[in-house]
Amino acid sequence: MKKKGKTRIELIDVAKAITIFLVIMGHAGSNFSVPLYRRVLYSFHMPLFFFLAGLSIKPVLVNSWEGWRKFLKKNVLALIVPYFIWGLIYSPFSFAIFPKLFYGSWTAIASTGTLSSLWFLTAFFVARIITQAVVSFSFRFEDSKRRSFYMISAVAVFVIGFLFPYLEQGYPWCLDVAFVASGFILLGIALRETILIVAQQKGIVLGLIFVVSLAIFLCSTLLRADSLTLMRMCAAEYGNLFWFFVSSLSGTAAVMSLSMLFIRIAREGIRPFSYKAITYIGAHTMGIFLLHKNMLQDLIIPLLSKIIPDIEFLKVLLGSSIDLVIAVLLCTVIERYIPQLLGQFPKYEDQKEA
Repeated sequence: MKKKGKTRIELIDVAKAITIFLVIMGHAGSNFSVPLYRRVLYSFHMPLFFFLAGLSIKPVLVNSWEGWRKFLKKNVLALIVPYFIWGLIYSPFSFAIFPKLFYGSWTAIASTGTLSSLWFLTAFFVARIITQAVVSFSFRFEDSKRRSFYMISAVAVFVIGFLFPYLEQGYPWCLDVAFVASGFILLGIALRETILIVAQQKGIVLGLIFVVSLAIFLCSTLLRADSLTLMRMCAAEYGNLFWFFVSSLSGTAAVMSLSMLFIRIAREGIRPFSYKAITYIGAHTMGIFLLHKNMLQDLIIPLLSKIIPDIEFLKVLLGSSIDLVIAVLLCTVIERYIPQLLGQFPKYEDQKEA
């Protein structure tokens, strides 16, 4: 697929745009609201987010103290700086919140009254360290064997993540969740070249992949109805692990194949069209992720509830669309004038991976 600049691949950006919209829709309800549409979205959208992060990562060997220092500095600036900034922006100020923010679990973050979604940044930071350790070790093997090593390592970190005993307050910096997240990131790294090859297949092949993966996904989620529980990766609540993986993998395949089809139609359809707006959204998911939730839950959805109170899904769909547009506009302004709020430091290049 066509690359944008040096590092961006349009297919990944389109998939990220779809994913961030699904995340917004999932946040349209409160943490305690569990309608079926929300259970369906939560069954795969965060694993998909981490998988896409893996697709965005180019494996690089880091085998020195200086290399690790640069790696950690880059990820601290991109993830931890905005974590603390937005943690303080959203929370009512009190010195009591600082220990909880430093602890960094979803439960601790939520108890401060700040943006509970910030757990993603701490989990992603730890997952990046785990993933980079695996990637660096993989350079001991020949190129042809690294993909298999990534797949085996993904299974290993999944097992480690699931074996953590339950802690009511969660683990520091979402350590248990980070191992599971690392599994999806490693799958993304392992399958990157395969996905780019599949993207070049004929439209009928892409359509078949989409139909099959969507059918499997619907069977593992929508058709299970009341037996489908709310999977909350933030709290390490995965439900039945078999269905967790079926939903996560089939949902990911459906979104990836849909993204491939969208690009194919946009380029080669009867009336080709530009999709720069979609890739722009995909390239700015970090900012959208940080900006959308409170605006959606505290302003947009309450206002829409007065207009269309009885049509829940329509309200969610419309509210999420409005929220996305506003978040993109705010993100554009912040990126231009204070990019550091979004983890972007002009002195350092290629920092964004989410």
